[in-house]
Amino acid sequence: MLVNQTEVIDRHNRPNISQRVGLRTFFINDGAYVDPYEISSVQLFTKSATLSPKTVVASADGLVSATPLMVFAASATPPGQPAIHCVKPIGTAYAPCIGAFSEENYFPANTASGIYRLGVGEYVVVLDQILNLSGWNYTTSAAVAASSLSAVNDYVDLWTVKLSEGSQYQVITNNFSLYEDTFFAFTQPLILTTSNKLYNKHVRYGEIIDLKVGTEVTLQNKDVDKSLQNIFKDSVITEGTVTIKKVNQDPTFDGPFIVVDGGTMEITSDNTLIYNWDTTSTIGSGSTTFGSPTGTYSVQVDYTVLNQTIKSPLYYLTVS
Repeated sequence: MLVNQTEVIDRHNRPNISQRVGLRTFFINDGAYVDPYEISSVQLFTKSATLSPKTVVASADGLVSATPLMVFAASATPPGQPAIHCVKPIGTAYAPCIGAFSEENYFPANTASGIYRLGVGEYVVVLDQILNLSGWNYTTSAAVAASSLSAVNDYVDLWTVKLSEGSQYQVITNNFSLYEDTFFAFTQPLILTTSNKLYNKHVRYGEIIDLKVGTEVTLQNKDVDKSLQNIFKDSVITEGTVTIKKVNQDPTFDGPFIVVDGGTMEITSDNTLIYNWDTTSTIGSGSTTFGSPTGTYSVQVDYTVLNQTIKSPLYYLTVS
């Protein structure tokens, strides 16, 4: 996944102890993505330290009271400049917190301990295991460092949020793990084959829909241990893009027209590639020879597996 054009590894994609890990959270209310009214902080602990809620959460107010391994908070200034951390109610515009959650504030730096908004209801913090990332514990007024999470372990990220203006603060708990078994060595080239499947066959014009392309990865080296073969079933794809074209079957119209050119795709833990497609937003649709926006479209994905860049076959779907 990308955060301000920087590649980070999603929590579900077996991140190792020396990568930039995107700890993403989606906020949903009544079946729709929504922005919480306020996000105070994101604090990281080992999972074993939170087996009893009283070890990290105060019984009086239900908020985090223990000393975390790492803290992220909204920052009003881009990383690399003097940081002003704050609690900013979303939708307000009081200084110094304007733009505190802007994704554009992120770039890899030691002070990149902010919370970033990727879209409606979608927020992320980046646990940078490449740089010596630092944060600030407001409870103890002391600096904390991400190097405290350098070990293979199970962890939790605690998001302290206020979902609406009149509600109380609450703590939302998520889980993630850091691995080192993504490092291994072979004495022969790996023989990988992939196959794809487009799950969407028919969509309606006007929909904003997730196009989903499943990917099966097979390791064909017969003398490789089964446990290593299983690793390749989990997020072996490192990046993916999609090209969507309008295919005009009427010979009086031109085509095909490119309507999405190299759109960045999400990659799930089971190697499914996802692209959120707005069927009304199409490059070239203003052309007099484009024809009706409904009809047949082709979908092709490009993705990287180890040293291979693979193009899927052309898949077709109907927009009605």
